Amino acid sequence: MLTHKIAVVTGGSRGLGRATVERFAQEGAIVLTGSTREPDTPLPAGVHWQHLDVQDSASIDALINKAHKDHGRVDILVNNAGIEIEETVETSTDDDWRRMADINMKAVFLATRTVVPLMRENGGGVIVNVGSISGFVSDPNLALYNASKAWVISLTRSTAVDHGLDGIRCNAVCPGWIMTDMLMQTLGQGGDTDAAIADAVAKHPIGRIGDPIDIANAVLWLASDQSSFVSGTTLTVDGGLRA
Repeated sequence: MLTHKIAVVTGGSRGLGRATVERFAQEGAIVLTGSTREPDTPLPAGVHWQHLDVQDSASIDALINKAHKDHGRVDILVNNAGIEIEETVETSTDDDWRRMADINMKAVFLATRTVVPLMRENGGGVIVNVGSISGFVSDPNLALYNASKAWVISLTRSTAVDHGLDGIRCNAVCPGWIMTDMLMQTLGQGGDTDAAIADAVAKHPIGRIGDPIDIANAVLWLASDQSSFVSGTTLTVDGGLRA
């Protein structure tokens, strides 16, 4: 599905990013990825990893420009890196705001700004942003996170509108509750993690919490030619939770 495609994925060492990197590699893509944390286990063959700090524009540029220099083009960008800060507006600090804005919002803008001219000169490409259902409905105590994901969804639409004639498609995948380290930290805050997981499962019409591969498969479809007439939209993957 992605044979010989050149893909850049931010935050690919674990969680949703790691699942996406592995899925892309299975489908024949050449993948470049990075994060501030090294992978816990070796990445698949054909995947290049380098340190990436998405709060640093030079670090973002270095990863994207390496892909372009080594392979002559960038076909796919997945803006996956993100954080969650559990605070209300009242209890959020200035540092919370700066960190959330830098990682969840500014990094998406910077990577997109860097890759657009590279994609344009090669006839186009695909950008997939990882949003969240929290961009539509607000979970409690996640004020800045909720707002950041709504911003990502809005930027997704703008990118699609502004650069469609450049041959660039841009969409967002909006996960619900996915079994990642981030979710487990949230579920474990009450002390009884098993009870919290059971309660979370009960909220889902499909009867389970999502797995990272569920999101990776959605990203794969949006990155592939099978979705060639899809741009400027969001794909919710939440097991029916939002419904």
